[in-house]
Amino acid sequence: MRSFINPLFAVLLAGLLAACSSTPTEEDTSATDTQPTDSQSSPAEPVERPAPSKPDTSSIPVTADNFHNHPSNYDGTTDTKVIYFAFDSNTVPAAAFETLRAHASYLKDNPNAKVRLEGHADERGTREYNVALSERRSEAVQKFLRVQGVSSSQVEIVAYGEEKPAAFGHSEMDWAKNRRVVLNYTAGRP
Repeated sequence: MRSFINPLFAVLLAGLLAACSSTPTEEDTSATDTQPTDSQSSPAEPVERPAPSKPDTSSIPVTADNFHNHPSNYDGTTDTKVIYFAFDSNTVPAAAFETLRAHASYLKDNPNAKVRLEGHADERGTREYNVALSERRSEAVQKFLRVQGVSSSQVEIVAYGEEKPAAFGHSEMDWAKNRRVVLNYTAGRP
């Protein structure tokens, strides 16, 4: 029986190897025949690529939880003049970096331009705490601009606390709109 298994194994192995071979078929070679060879190719022509477009953010719902980082709040240009903050935070959101870089670039290119950073807070907390928090938010934006090379003589800070709300309701969404720093150009508007 042993001598019968060895030849059977050899035949099966040979059949398996033959099935795995990669001999091209007529269909395979006809697809490669249409491709130009190096001697047939023409000089490469530059391909013009379309400019990247702003992603469609209309399908992302704006909620109180994501309001300060929602893509619709920042466009990376000086057209956006409001930076939103998370609850009880004075950390500049990463989503606002490109917009603030655009403001910094504008301010550096226009040394006569001046901006007032108006800090705000929502109504929760004491008046004193909210003024201090809104001041820290303005200082955080100022620090970001200074790191980008903006002169300190071009930046002024004002802390309003809860005194000038953007939204007058008492919901999470209203509060999210009130936690902000507004870049108000006092000279050399972009």
